[in-house]
Amino acid sequence: MSQHTDPPRPRRSRRELALNAGAVAGVICLVAACASLLFGITPLVFRSGSMSPDIPTGSLALARTADASDLRVGDVVSVDNQAGTRITHRVVSTEPAGDQVVLTLKGDANPAADPVTYTVSEADRVLGSVPLLGYVAAWLSSKTAIFLGGIVAGALLMLAFGPIRRPGGVQPDTEPANPENLASTEAPATQDAAATPAQYQEKTNV
Repeated sequence: MSQHTDPPRPRRSRRELALNAGAVAGVICLVAACASLLFGITPLVFRSGSMSPDIPTGSLALARTADASDLRVGDVVSVDNQAGTRITHRVVSTEPAGDQVVLTLKGDANPAADPVTYTVSEADRVLGSVPLLGYVAAWLSSKTAIFLGGIVAGALLMLAFGPIRRPGGVQPDTEPANPENLASTEAPATQDAAATPAQYQEKTNV
C-alpha cells in the first residue's frame, strides 16, 4: 500500500525576500522624509564629548526648530557660530534683544560656558538622542556606504524582477508533439494511397 505524504511547504523565494527588504527600506526612508518635512525634524550627530555624559560622543539626536522666545534655561539647542560651525550645547541663560534672544550656552562636560554668546531668532531644540547611532548615520552618509548601497539596490532589483524559475525543476507532464515524428508515421499511409491502378490490380490478383 502506498503511503500518502503531504508535499513540503515551499520556502520563501529570493524574489519575495528582496521585495520585503526593499519595502522595509522604502518605509523607513518615507517616514524619515515625512518627519523632516511635516515636523521640521533635523538629525544631529555628536562628534565630540562636550555634552557627556547625558549625550556621549557618537550619539544621534533629533532636533526641532523652535522660536527663540520659546527657549528656556536647561534646553539643549543647536546653533551656528560666526564661523558657520554647528554648536550643540545647553542653555544657561537667555536675554531678550528685540525680536531676537541672546543665548549663553555651555557643554555639560565643559568647565565653563562658551566664550561667545549667540543672538538668534530661532534654534534647533534637541528632543532626544540615541547613543552610538550617530556612528551608523555618519557611515551611511559616507561615499563608501553610498557605493555599497548602489550595489545592494541593484542586487535587490535583479532578484525582484529577474526571471522566475520553477521550484525543484518541475517539468510538464506532457511534451509537445514533434512534427517530424508525425510526418514519419503518416508517410506509409500516404504511399499506399498514392499507389497506381496497376499496382492495385497486381495486389488483388495475388
